[in-house]
Amino acid sequence: MITYDNIGQNALGRWMCLSAILMCLAGCGFQLKGSDAASSSAKLEGMTLQLISSQPRSELTREVSRALSATGLTLLEDGDAMLRLRLQPEQFTQRNVSLTAQARAAELELTLFADFTLMQAEMDPIDARATVTRQMLNDPRNVVGKTEEIRLLRDEMRRDLADQIARRISHSLGS
Repeated sequence: MITYDNIGQNALGRWMCLSAILMCLAGCGFQLKGSDAASSSAKLEGMTLQLISSQPRSELTREVSRALSATGLTLLEDGDAMLRLRLQPEQFTQRNVSLTAQARAAELELTLFADFTLMQAEMDPIDARATVTRQMLNDPRNVVGKTEEIRLLRDEMRRDLADQIARRISHSLGS
């Protein structure tokens, strides 16, 4: 027979278990990706940046502009900016990771990277490379599907690359 005392003890036990798990998780330093954006954007508020790209109309330049604006930086086209970011064109590579019995690619590794330089007045420029890598399974019989999947993955990788560049700039300016 179930009584109210058993239900209350059961709920209390679950509550204590959940509380213990949450305290352990908070104690280990776990943070969600991008959860420190509020503290870093406060440091960047009011700073100006000029984005210099060899391909000003590229999708990467557009994504980097979006990501930098989200951090609180003010982007300037020309003029006196506190910071200058020189963004090189993105490079995309694709290599076979494993082969099928018929010597066709069974798994692909996609890599997207871009070099960039952050220049500040009276400081040495910071040269860096941001890299994003993904792996995907390949079905050699479905060429159209594979092409579309690579296009979607490349768009996702480009967004991740732009966010990575913005985080690295934010970190280097915040410290």
